[in-house]
Amino acid sequence: MDKIKPKLLYVITQGQWGGAQKYVYDLSLALREEFEIIVAVGEPNDKPDLQNRLKKANLSYIQLRHLRRAISPWHDLLAIFELRGLYRKLKPSIVHLNSSKAGILGSIATYKLQATSYKLLYTVHGWVFNEPLSLAKKKLYKLLEKITARAKSQIIVLSESEKQAGLKLGIPEKKITTVPLGVGQIENNLSKTDARRMTLNLWAEEPPNFNTSYLIGTIANFYPTKNLDNLIKAVSKIKNKLGNFYIILIGDGPEKENLKSKIKNQNLDNFVCMPGFIENAAKYLPAFDVFVLPSRKEGLPYTLLEAQNAQTPIIATDVGAVNTIVSDKKTGLLAPPEDVDKLAQAIEYAYHHPAEMQKMAQLASAQNSPKYSKSTMILETVKLYRNMRTN
Repeated sequence: MDKIKPKLLYVITQGQWGGAQKYVYDLSLALREEFEIIVAVGEPNDKPDLQNRLKKANLSYIQLRHLRRAISPWHDLLAIFELRGLYRKLKPSIVHLNSSKAGILGSIATYKLQATSYKLLYTVHGWVFNEPLSLAKKKLYKLLEKITARAKSQIIVLSESEKQAGLKLGIPEKKITTVPLGVGQIENNLSKTDARRMTLNLWAEEPPNFNTSYLIGTIANFYPTKNLDNLIKAVSKIKNKLGNFYIILIGDGPEKENLKSKIKNQNLDNFVCMPGFIENAAKYLPAFDVFVLPSRKEGLPYTLLEAQNAQTPIIATDVGAVNTIVSDKKTGLLAPPEDVDKLAQAIEYAYHHPAEMQKMAQLASAQNSPKYSKSTMILETVKLYRNMRTN
């Protein structure tokens, strides 16, 4: 007779592929032998990237009707009751909430559900109150995170800085555990030459002198927090100093048309390629001479870890836990968020010092690969699950 597996319910606000979705998928795939995995995904009208991968892997998922990324009092209230009904129906041993919206509403949904054996775990993929929001919204999110923390058995943060932010809210230290994200080897890892050849195929028509050009790249969802328009502004400031260069922006999202407009306004149309969302986009990283992440808010970005694994030089803004994986002028270059001039200076420096940037990339790969491995992340998370079930 087969042993009954404990139920593990993941709740995530949306399915469009990004760091949180990769995190849930990696854990689900790794833990399917020990747990009965069910993933509840919100944003019903969004791109079902996570759902498609779960289906392909024969993992169960439930499409939530009312959990949305944007604030919507009506849908938010209905999402609480929808999640509450799900907890009652499934009776999971552990509910693992991901992203701020799921974390807050998923906690409220447990109110007075004594009949249901639930242990609540919440992974903070970057505190939402660190996003560029109005003061009123920041205060509201801080209050909601503080109040709903009472219902949570454990909170996972991705870095020491995120832990300190949680402690400042008044969340007890015993509830907060730091478990950094981890990545495995890049699928279909390519040489620089092969990656370049593959990247060339993304362009509608072959750009002049592409094989000898300097390629600036990024992989990101096109959200305001990723601040990709600042990358365009920064390159525009120094384009006459860079000679032969191109930019490739891999991703998709609501900022796409705005980005296209900025690119046109800065007269960079012939220098930028936007191929859209690409599955397993990390395989293109070896093609880039530099990977740039100009975000105004991050937790601990998967893309930087993947770039380090690929030994691709990095320029990033100093936000969230970025400075725990990129040490300025040692393993990459850091610029202050929103400072276009400093970002432009960093890109110009990288362009003129490729050998030095490559040495930084090699050092970053050697230092961080063991610490930020997928296997370590999974082992530490499972340890938490087991402790929660026995306590």
